[in-house]
Amino acid sequence: MIRLGALVLALLAVIGVALIALGSGGERSERAARADDVRPTSEDPEAAKLIEQIKTTIAPNEDVTEQAEVPASALVQAETQTPQRVEKFPGPPLRPSPEHEGRDSAADQASDLRANAQGPILYVTGNRVNFRSGPTTNDRVVGALTEGAPVEALGPTDGEWVHIRDGDGREGYMSGQFLSAAQ
Repeated sequence: MIRLGALVLALLAVIGVALIALGSGGERSERAARADDVRPTSEDPEAAKLIEQIKTTIAPNEDVTEQAEVPASALVQAETQTPQRVEKFPGPPLRPSPEHEGRDSAADQASDLRANAQGPILYVTGNRVNFRSGPTTNDRVVGALTEGAPVEALGPTDGEWVHIRDGDGREGYMSGQFLSAAQ
């Protein structure tokens, strides 16, 4: 343990000596001093001369757009300029995971629901909304639907809770504030 302490002290001493020997002034302080010396002031005759040249070169009230006009033939259309980038990944095409294999896609479920619906079709407006076995938040959650999911209204749609059926055939109740006739 004493050896480790002595080694740390020796290392700190070497670093301290190196900083003292090499750290005088430093490059940053030298650059800052040079930058302060070089900055022109308004009393500098060269700076005043350059400012006057700039003022006389650019005529006041001159329309800049007249100078910047470019012939139409020189313009390049953006679609020819930027090629479409398509990501290609090696390997076989993706397949559904085993727990979702054989299930209809959301589009298929929606079209089946519309074809077999006896009531109006409503759409979920929340990001992820639970629907329940009864018309209160104390009832068991039957499932959750994401935004845009179609459901069939099985009862009146103007109440606080709406009796619905989802694309999987599950029935339940969803708060009317999360349902809309517009998709």
